[in-house]
Amino acid sequence: MKPNWLHIGAAKCASSWLWRVCIAHPDIYVPTEPRPDQPDNVNFFTVHYHRGLDWYERTYFDGYRGESVAGEFSNSTYRYVPALDRIKAHLPDVKLTLIIRHPVERAYLNWAHLFLKEKPTGMDMRKGIGVAFDKVLTVHGHAWFLQWIDPGNYARHLNEVWARFPRDRVRVMLHDDLCADQAGFLQRFFEFLGVDASFRSSLCGVDINPDPDDVWDYLDPAVRAELVEVYRPDVERLAGMLDRDLSHWLT
Repeated sequence: MKPNWLHIGAAKCASSWLWRVCIAHPDIYVPTEPRPDQPDNVNFFTVHYHRGLDWYERTYFDGYRGESVAGEFSNSTYRYVPALDRIKAHLPDVKLTLIIRHPVERAYLNWAHLFLKEKPTGMDMRKGIGVAFDKVLTVHGHAWFLQWIDPGNYARHLNEVWARFPRDRVRVMLHDDLCADQAGFLQRFFEFLGVDASFRSSLCGVDINPDPDDVWDYLDPAVRAELVEVYRPDVERLAGMLDRDLSHWLT
């Protein structure tokens, strides 16, 4: 079984919450069992493409039981052009969804996910070690800039997606809308997928992205203000592309 829908980004925009919603929907199949990789962030078309489509189907879709929609979540896909080309080649009729949010907040949470949690992949800034977030604005911080800041250049990345897939098969969703009305957000998402849109998730009302209480204490207002200017041209372009008022992303 090959998927007929993929959620392609972005990281720190409630994709894990949406994945849990999809697990419970009777018309949707998503991989759930423990894997060498997290089932809510497969990233086959970026990381494991060399293992082949048979491996992909066997590893992530062996539990498929005839649901009308089968898909998976891969947060790196939308910004990796080779992955988009691979998807177009192998899944030409696939539907694509992505959630985006205020780019500075997304970047900061991406950093905090590594450095403000007790994780083996990161270090705890509260112990005085690790990479400070403002490293992205230093002359030798280009690697961190690409890792944390570039994912928020949504207009540029979305142009690459739209260049390969019809716009009516790509649904761009805003984290703002999810926070404002979870039930309405899910109804529109289900309608796009073509599944029962009346399904009521038990996760409505549940905190979408629980963070440590003090996580925002580490975001320097001056750094935030400078990053807003970094993102300004892309946000203004995106507002036109989506026909949405994104002026609150520029503050």
